[in-house]
Amino acid sequence: MEPTTSVGVMTPYAALLERTRRDPASPLLTYRDLASGERMEMSAASLANAIAKTAGMLRDELDADPGSVVGVHLPFHWQRVVWLGACAATSTVFAPGADPVECDVLVVDRARLDLAGTAREDVLVSLAPFGLPERAEVPPGVIDAAVAMRGHPDVFVAWESPTESTALLREPDRSLSHGDVMDLAGAELSGRGLGEGERFALVDPDRQTDLLALAGPLAHGGAAILLARPESGDVAATLREEGVRTSAD
Repeated sequence: MEPTTSVGVMTPYAALLERTRRDPASPLLTYRDLASGERMEMSAASLANAIAKTAGMLRDELDADPGSVVGVHLPFHWQRVVWLGACAATSTVFAPGADPVECDVLVVDRARLDLAGTAREDVLVSLAPFGLPERAEVPPGVIDAAVAMRGHPDVFVAWESPTESTALLREPDRSLSHGDVMDLAGAELSGRGLGEGERFALVDPDRQTDLLALAGPLAHGGAAILLARPESGDVAATLREEGVRTSAD
């Protein structure tokens, strides 16, 4: 296995494929829910697989074209990172919290199903462990992502790969291209004092989560740890378990 090193500015999906080629098995993203005890660890290979299936569904089943707006209303969760990666792969725009009226595809969890009905396509994402389908009924006209993505390949090949200038992340106060996301992620982690290849934590709520959860490990090496519902557990102990350096270390 080749050592994990940071990459120069490129698109997040290209960087993920490169990380998968170099180091497929090491953790890239770990999700910890301190209320439920759930722990989900994804290597570069497993994350790339989930992103590929979601990207295939987004393009081939939901008819999302480059530039289509994907409104994402998901909580602090690893599935949110998968959808960001799918947008990065398909040249669509990841728009967290966007008005459903402005969206070509609306992505929600069950708690936000009331938002469905005005976007061209509505998608329900399961937050069950391992992304398994939920048992509750899915309303008519809403795509159950946990079921639909199974029919799509483990590898996604874009018809036209995004460039560094292609729009990727649209937040209320800024719009970032693929190159912006990679560049800013590396700069943000360096500013936080993170050494190359180190594991780092994003604790809910962290405004920079969408910027850092996927692009951070790809731009700087290492892995991202997502800590959900931190008020329900021992954050410091969890960080030590996950090998994240803290101020006390």
